[in-house]
Amino acid sequence: MTSLGFPRRSVDRTAVQLYTPDEAADLLRCKASWLKEQARLRRIPFTLVAGAYRFTVDHLIQIIENNEHLPVPEQAVSTSRFTRTTDQHNPARALRSRRPRPRDPI
Repeated sequence: MTSLGFPRRSVDRTAVQLYTPDEAADLLRCKASWLKEQARLRRIPFTLVAGAYRFTVDHLIQIIENNEHLPVPEQAVSTSRFTRTTDQHNPARALRSRRPRPRDPI
């Protein structure tokens, strides 16, 4: 157990491979700037070593799994691109466009 009460993971210290954002981006086929931005926003797992982002194989697998999109059933797919849903019980929530402002004469 660690000092915080978490179980200690057994890690083969010789097998730990840390990838830089450029190396990880090459493996994921994305931009290194995207990885850095997502890490900065805490949207993807990473390790901070000496102030630099580093990624393990487990991190890369989690990034892939978290960004995976599975197909949805046919019934859930909308047939129209412009289908609008409104709240039938509260018509005040429906959006309405404003009239255009009158133009100033030149």
